[in-house]
Amino acid sequence: MTQIRRRFFDLPDRQIHYRMKLGQGRTLIALHALPGSSRQIEDLVRCIPDRPVIAPDLAGLGDSDSNGIAHPAIADYAADLVALIDSLGEDKVDLYGSHTGACLAIEAAIMAPSRVNRIILDGVPIFTPEEVTEYVANYAPDVKPDINGMHLLWAHNFCKDQILFWPWYDKSAKAARGAGLPPAEHLHPWVLEVIKGRDGIPPGYRAAFHYPTLARLPLVAQPVLCISAVDDTLAEPSRRAADLLPNATLHRIESEGGPMAPPALVARAIEDFLG
Repeated sequence: MTQIRRRFFDLPDRQIHYRMKLGQGRTLIALHALPGSSRQIEDLVRCIPDRPVIAPDLAGLGDSDSNGIAHPAIADYAADLVALIDSLGEDKVDLYGSHTGACLAIEAAIMAPSRVNRIILDGVPIFTPEEVTEYVANYAPDVKPDINGMHLLWAHNFCKDQILFWPWYDKSAKAARGAGLPPAEHLHPWVLEVIKGRDGIPPGYRAAFHYPTLARLPLVAQPVLCISAVDDTLAEPSRRAADLLPNATLHRIESEGGPMAPPALVARAIEDFLG
């Protein structure tokens, strides 16, 4: 099995944790979705052959320190990414971002265009003003530790219900995604990462929901591959994003019965695009 190593990147006042796979050629930086951490994309990292891959935990998530900002914006997370890119000593890197990670990839490409070669966006968040209001109010509540451990059960159900419903808090028939649950041993690591990043999840989601994706997309000059898993909740926004980007290709992937595309198929699309 491909070995994934774990490292920390030092900022002046804190550390960013990342997972990495060694390889040859240009580095691909892979940015995870919320909730959770880079642990959720380990399978994807392993499926990408040959090239080096770095998958950081966003600030306040996984084992990365919080940035200490009460209401961070996507640009604040992107600033950490640009600092990480600068530390690698490479002229350029490629970026992959899933959902919230896609927002981060977009913003980093705008902030440091000379440092980013190509971009893969796997599920692009685009929301109406009404959706933003609803999701900010309901999607990621502040959950405090409970003496009876009810916050632990909440984290489990939070992860489970994201697979079963969209949005997760709507348990009506129309919100059912129709995908079965993964084995419990696959769900468990995700739950652990959500518990670990409990304080970082609400501000991260608020940053993603408020990110002005429609205004930022036309500013991306690099070649972009928009991956659209057919059962992804952001499949239609990803199609819209491809139309708004100056130099983009849309690639649809069958989800094979699950809520997201299989990592091996995503990795193949990435390799075909990066060459």
